[in-house]
Amino acid sequence: MRVLAAVFALVAVACLTVAIVGMVTGRPGDRAGTVIRIVAVLCFVIAVVLNMAAH
Repeated sequence: MRVLAAVFALVAVACLTVAIVGMVTGRPGDRAGTVIRIVAVLCFVIAVVLNMAAH
């Protein structure tokens, strides 16, 4: 379960990186940027929940 939590955390980090680069460069658009940020937050929450469940 911890491995799955780590995978979700890495996906969240990747999404946040893409979102930050997108904000700097102006790409992707507003709607796609919002979706990327929502996915990042959801992945982070899932990673936290899985990590708590593993204890």
